[in-house]
Amino acid sequence: MGWLRKKKKKKPKSDVVSESGAQLLEDLIECCDGKSNPIKFFSANEIRKATNNFSYSNFVHELAYYYVWYSGKNENHPMILIKKSGELGEDLLCRDIAVSSMVSGHKNFLKLVGCCLESEDPAMVYNGVKKHYQLEISEQPWKRRMKIAEDIATALAYLHTAFPRPFVYRSLSLRKILLDEDGVAKLNDFSYCVSIPEGETFVKVDEKAHGFYSYLDDNYKSGGVVSEKTDVFAFGMFMGLTLLLGNRSIEEEEEESQGGGSNTDYDFDSMRKRLAQNVMSKLKEDRRMEEIADPKMIEKMGQISEQELCQMEAFRILSLRCIGPREEVPTMVEVAKELKKIQTSLYNDSSSP
Repeated sequence: MGWLRKKKKKKPKSDVVSESGAQLLEDLIECCDGKSNPIKFFSANEIRKATNNFSYSNFVHELAYYYVWYSGKNENHPMILIKKSGELGEDLLCRDIAVSSMVSGHKNFLKLVGCCLESEDPAMVYNGVKKHYQLEISEQPWKRRMKIAEDIATALAYLHTAFPRPFVYRSLSLRKILLDEDGVAKLNDFSYCVSIPEGETFVKVDEKAHGFYSYLDDNYKSGGVVSEKTDVFAFGMFMGLTLLLGNRSIEEEEEESQGGGSNTDYDFDSMRKRLAQNVMSKLKEDRRMEEIADPKMIEKMGQISEQELCQMEAFRILSLRCIGPREEVPTMVEVAKELKKIQTSLYNDSSSP
């Protein structure tokens, strides 16, 4: 019985630190050729002090799988964000730290200050100059949704192009996105990020495909083949299903089923396929935009201008291009440019804020 299981014997702190440090160094060398941004190593006592011993008053939210977020401060930073890991494996945590150190300077990622590897629940520390919030799609107006799409497309394009080897995010989810107080979207959690070998266009991974079923392309689901198109497909689904249709329930239903709603793998897979097919058919339906777009968003907008309807249609077409035949999908750089164009060129004649 589960409650009779013996507790695992704790490793000495020195062993935990040395093992984690070795894994992190390995990831830094692999990902960044050892040329990452500087990382400060915090002690467990420093992290506890910064968060008032992880007090409830410092609790921010449980924003993503395996992580709990806290606010805090220390003598060098009047505001920091601390991401405390729970069940996340050491290899995944170190990959997150390594890639986060590479992208820290970009506006659509959090700025990593350092990490703590010596506690049972290691932590990552970010510069929290501004307050950050979990992304709640139902609260976002259309104009903000377009900007969120551009921000995340820009982040993915940066991963694909800014380094000698492209990095593929491969686990896109609503829960992996934070909004700062100015509405800038920031992608975080690089636990499952993989690099494509030099001279290659894809890499094959052995572990089970990670991410929401509806966001996974067939090559990744069936054969573990990861390429830049893996992210393009996921982003196209995110654009269409989540930002345009407002269908957050597809992520929530998958989470609930994964947590025990299905009795067998077959039931779970069948449910995920059904969900994906239902929302995909809705995205492709030849109906008026007012009838398929997120009803909560439409209700808040009241009267919708022709420019906004044109934007939504262009947005829908771009999402379908991203999830279309692999030989025809755009790159993330092209997607980001097209999203910027949709926002600017179609809004020139509108006086809407």
